[in-house]
Amino acid sequence: MAVQRIPDTPEVRAQLDLAQQEGLSALGLKAGTVEVWEDGYRAASAADSTFEWWYFDCEFEDGSTLVVTFSNKPHTDPGGPLTPTVLVIRRHADGSRSHVEPVFAAADFAAATDRCDVRIGPNTVSGDLDAYDLHIEVDGLRADVRIERQAPSWRPGAGITYFDAHKKHYLAWVVPVPYGTATATIEEDGVTSTVRGTAYHDHNWGNHVMGAFLDHWYWGRAHVGDYTLVYVMMTTKGLFGLGQLEIPTFYLAKGDRLVTDDLLPLRLLTTGIVEGPGHQRYPSCLEWTWERGAETIRFTATNPRLIEALDMAPHRSPVSAVLHAGQHPEYYDFTADLDVDIHVAGIDDHVIGTTLYEKMMFR
Repeated sequence: MAVQRIPDTPEVRAQLDLAQQEGLSALGLKAGTVEVWEDGYRAASAADSTFEWWYFDCEFEDGSTLVVTFSNKPHTDPGGPLTPTVLVIRRHADGSRSHVEPVFAAADFAAATDRCDVRIGPNTVSGDLDAYDLHIEVDGLRADVRIERQAPSWRPGAGITYFDAHKKHYLAWVVPVPYGTATATIEEDGVTSTVRGTAYHDHNWGNHVMGAFLDHWYWGRAHVGDYTLVYVMMTTKGLFGLGQLEIPTFYLAKGDRLVTDDLLPLRLLTTGIVEGPGHQRYPSCLEWTWERGAETIRFTATNPRLIEALDMAPHRSPVSAVLHAGQHPEYYDFTADLDVDIHVAGIDDHVIGTTLYEKMMFR
């Protein structure tokens, strides 16, 4: 099945602008402004049919990382009961890592709707876009993390993508902290250390199994020089009778100023395909291009280092297992070298650094 790109034409832009305005109005959002309540519990009134998670990742100066995700339920079962979890992935500077995801009782979950204020058992996070405080207690690890935002909070348009003509099935997204600084006190195996570094936080929710309408996606983020980038390419399964469709999303900020979040010019070319874990493959080079008239942004991720590979297959009945025998949903997380060339909004610059990105495969 051929994959189609959204054409960058005046007609398509007009249609997208209208759809975004309708979405902003329907959801009570302000164009170009993220408000504190948007990081609250968005699924509260429809928790019986909606998954939701708050994601945080930190890279520390000592070479270690910490990823924390607060979830109300698995995204593979949006219609299921509240099954709160706290996913914690800790990677040390020597490359050793731990991955735990304890499950809590529904009564151990609480979340505010007017701001980010989530509790799952002894684990908590609260914040107001400008700053966040996390407290984590899981399987021998205890951490207190303070995150302070340095780049503008962002929502791409209305922050919601519908995957059916009746606009019932959706995936929604807001990025309260595209880039921030982090200070953490971490206790592991009786040893306490204080580390500093950088952080990212986003927030997702939806009401349909993502593998029903998505084939795969690439999502990445980087802070290189003075620039913060967030970039996404979702590839759908057949939609609206159009076949597979590539849906881009893009954010570029310099310091505390948004440079552009125009998504339509973004394109992705992948090359150098290699075999990966879980019967899946991934490219060794991602070439991203953004062109709008004479303005261009090009960034290339190379030399990917696989940080994490997760089998995302849900638990299936014997009959379902046979029906889906050819599917191997898998999640890959990478760090890679990044080369960025920017010629937009009066900026002419070239910077190099690293990026974190993921490939999520649903088949």
